[in-house]
Amino acid sequence: MKNSIEIEIPEMGKIKFESLRDTNKKSKNIPIKNSKYIKTISYNELEKYLNNEYILSLLKKRNKIRVFESKAINMISRYRYDVFVKYYYVQSYITKTNYKLAKEIYLEHIKSFNNFAEPDGRKEKPEDFINNFNKLIKNIQKDGIDKTIIPITKNGEIIDGAHRLAIALYFNLKVPFVMFDLLDANYNKQFFINRGFNEKYAKIIDKEIVEKNNYNIDLEGIKKWRKKIIQKYLWYCVP
Repeated sequence: MKNSIEIEIPEMGKIKFESLRDTNKKSKNIPIKNSKYIKTISYNELEKYLNNEYILSLLKKRNKIRVFESKAINMISRYRYDVFVKYYYVQSYITKTNYKLAKEIYLEHIKSFNNFAEPDGRKEKPEDFINNFNKLIKNIQKDGIDKTIIPITKNGEIIDGAHRLAIALYFNLKVPFVMFDLLDANYNKQFFINRGFNEKYAKIIDKEIVEKNNYNIDLEGIKKWRKKIIQKYLWYCVP
């Protein structure tokens, strides 16, 4: 397999795929920490779990597929910043606080991601995304997440299922996942900002979700910035 490749994705343009390794992931065997094997399924069973022809077209067909599970927090990554934006929406929807702002930020990040159009054609306008997300939140809150499976790359980055992962993260659920030998897409914070996501919204997500929940994803620059501030303060304090 090539180290990197660019693929034209409908409504998204050219997206670079490469081998990425987040600090929250392991470098050997199953990349998701504290994973547990739960069962083996067939490709036909995987079709039913995923229920997404576009995603299935990306996955190499094989007869037996091992399914693992781990807590949602072990699956977060700096390369999927959108999960934190979606988490903010889930939190606001459930607690009924700052919902108008959360909805605004959520729609802004979807617009910057795919301009409200998904490759499978199921969602084509802002209302579709809001209605589907609200329904998904209610279903997982009621029935859990066992009826679905999230596909990940060999490095532990999710291929699909950011909405489900965000909901599972909020409710502290274990997430079933399967692993495929695919390269990773870098959907980090800068990816969204470069595509028009407002930086003021990114600051809200960083403060209210990433930092407040102490998610260890090492957002680029935060640790260096803090170290520089501390060093500057200490220099001024020297008598």
